[in-house]
Amino acid sequence: MADIDRTTYDGVMTMRRSRAVTALGATLAVVALVATTACGAGSNVRNPFDGTAARESENRLRVQIQNMNFNDITVFAVSSGQRVRLGSVTGKTDRDFRLAWNYANPISFEIDVIGGRGCGTQPLAVDPGARVWVQVPNQVGSTPCSSGRA
Repeated sequence: MADIDRTTYDGVMTMRRSRAVTALGATLAVVALVATTACGAGSNVRNPFDGTAARESENRLRVQIQNMNFNDITVFAVSSGQRVRLGSVTGKTDRDFRLAWNYANPISFEIDVIGGRGCGTQPLAVDPGARVWVQVPNQVGSTPCSSGRA
């Protein structure tokens, strides 16, 4: 009789273990499904052959910065009360930026010179796919910063 009780006991434990393993497997499957769905829903992976990458680069405003100053600068695009940081430009170098822009609004630039005086440019009207240049002079303060459409 002890053998029968032990067999029954082992059978119950085995059944409980199978249910626990099945429940764990189901839980892991749900977690994996949620994770892959969440990753897929927010991903910005684009097909390189559908032409959207080319259209996006055409719709971006190209900004060419020429820093004639010895100091590094930080460049900001400004319009309608919004100020967007484009990035930094090392002294005596040039750098290009691409910027998504609302072409209904004119654009101007603020330049912060590291360890010096800053300057700004006059607003410019721009068209989709346009190129804009900004020139930071050697002596900011005595000579104004300038900008224009290329």
